[in-house]
Amino acid sequence: MPAEAVDARLAGQLNEARGADGELDLDRLFELVAAAYDASRHELAQSDKAHAEALAALESRLTVELARRAHDLKELRRTMRLQKRRMAAALDSTGYAISIFDRDSRLVYCNSYFLDLYHLSRRFGRPGTPLADIVKARIAANTFVGEDPERYAQERLRRVDRRAPFIDIHRLNTGEMVSINHVPLPDGGWVATHKDITEFTRLQDELAHRAYHDALTGLSNRHMLQQRLAECVAEIDGLGSFALLLIDLDGFKSVNDTLGHAAGDALLKEVAHRLEVATGSRGMAARMGGDEFAVVMDVGSVARDAHMLAVAITEAGRRPFSIEGQDVELAFSVGVAVAPGDGVTPDDLLKNADLALYAAKAERRGSYRFFEPDMDRALRDRRRLERDLALALERGEFEINYQPILNLKRQALCGFEALLRWHHAEDGLIPPSRFIPVAEETGLIVPIGEWVLREAIAEAARWPRDVRVAINVSSVQFQRGNVVATIMNALGSGGLAPERVEIEITESVFFDNSAANLDALRQLHALGVKIALDDFGTGFSALSYLLSYPFDKIKIDGAFVRAIDNAKGAQTIVRAIAEIGHGMGIVTTAEGIETPAQLRNVHAAGYTEAQGFLIARPMPAAQVRKLLDGEDDTMPFAPMVRSAG
Repeated sequence: MPAEAVDARLAGQLNEARGADGELDLDRLFELVAAAYDASRHELAQSDKAHAEALAALESRLTVELARRAHDLKELRRTMRLQKRRMAAALDSTGYAISIFDRDSRLVYCNSYFLDLYHLSRRFGRPGTPLADIVKARIAANTFVGEDPERYAQERLRRVDRRAPFIDIHRLNTGEMVSINHVPLPDGGWVATHKDITEFTRLQDELAHRAYHDALTGLSNRHMLQQRLAECVAEIDGLGSFALLLIDLDGFKSVNDTLGHAAGDALLKEVAHRLEVATGSRGMAARMGGDEFAVVMDVGSVARDAHMLAVAITEAGRRPFSIEGQDVELAFSVGVAVAPGDGVTPDDLLKNADLALYAAKAERRGSYRFFEPDMDRALRDRRRLERDLALALERGEFEINYQPILNLKRQALCGFEALLRWHHAEDGLIPPSRFIPVAEETGLIVPIGEWVLREAIAEAARWPRDVRVAINVSSVQFQRGNVVATIMNALGSGGLAPERVEIEITESVFFDNSAANLDALRQLHALGVKIALDDFGTGFSALSYLLSYPFDKIKIDGAFVRAIDNAKGAQTIVRAIAEIGHGMGIVTTAEGIETPAQLRNVHAAGYTEAQGFLIARPMPAAQVRKLLDGEDDTMPFAPMVRSAG
């Protein structure tokens, strides 16, 4: 209470304690003072109680608020931990090892894949770990590159100090192949993604090897031969010499026909071995295809050297072959062209060596001939073939046969591949392998191909709606013709739905004028036409083609199917291609199925479709109609139904 109030109260009490006579009544004064004191104490007690209650209420509110905030903080931490786990799972699901560093080269974050990839313990994944410590740990784990750890560490630290983006592919000392994409951040740090591409690289190397080597014999293939010829031509540059020898097997066809393809394959592998032994270090042996082989002698070889090698090769062919317990006799005919006298380009050398080979075969089995300028009979035959081919369409000598395609899941026919046949008026049936290359080289494939498209589409329009037709289209047709307009007109005339047509192409479509060819493919795809990549795994076929265009189907060449039981790694490649197709959502078709075992193998590997002589041989259109109508059944492999319905 303020002092003025105390003085006023005391004055009032003194006045009240005076009697009528003005005398001070001390007893009365004491009573008044005591009463005032008691009242003050009571007021003070009431005030203290109110303060205590206010403090208790405040404490209660603070307790509730602190509890709420503690709960919110706990939930926030739980949410952040959950988000962190989700982010880590999302980053791990990409299949990439990821690391993020700050401007001081200290770790901000890395996922578990990063630690596993470089064989690092979990403590090196703690935020704040210096890059230098991680590099030292990698050196200790041998997950670095090279034989000089100190040099590697210095180079690694210098590389990130440059603050520049880079992409590297390293082979670690532990054997893994790792792709690294380093991206600097604006704050001076960086993020790096690391991908273990060991298996991908192995598969790519395997496919690359297949692109340049024959799947059956392991020799270099035609593409590798042409590349080697081009290298030798460039190396001599008119000043040196080298020789090309073409080898043909006399009597191989009869062996293949009587003993079967398996025996034929075994024989081809033994032939390849003998050619490699005979050639030795003098050059490179190659298989051109079928029963045709070649040897490119090294630069510096002259006619005498080629003569000695030709003798060695023909003598190697005279020794009996033992195939499946039976003695088989063959003969090696050899044609020789020596550069630069017999040609200064790979094509000239191949042509002239082929003319010499033709002369050797005409002379006698197992002989060899060098090219001579007057060996033009084969050239005359070629010109006759070109002339007759130009008239074949007008004369009505072409016919289309159709080979069934089996859906392995439904065990039902899902379509037919249109195959061109030429019935020559004098020479009879001429194989496509003989006249198709000539048609492509002369450009006659354009009108012939247009006729095939029109006829095949018109025929398919008569089939059930769930049966497709597959038509081969040459790269020359894309270059010189108007494939899109031809197909559109054929679809309109035949009344066939575009999605029932499959256009089969090979990788040659990507070689010349690839941009225009890709544009044509996209136009066809936009119409609904399906696009298939044929002969996948041969030639230069690689995974990059699958990225160039969204194919609907890939067809593995029959050579891989036949090599499953013979060539090491063939089964792995066959299965890998099926997995690639499955992963990319692409239909996979195995061609050249000739035995039940081959069919079981491709079915087990996961292929979508199969095609080959086991299922059915190519047949005329009339027989196809009977088959689809239920009037005929040439399918030897059960279970089988006649349509995909």
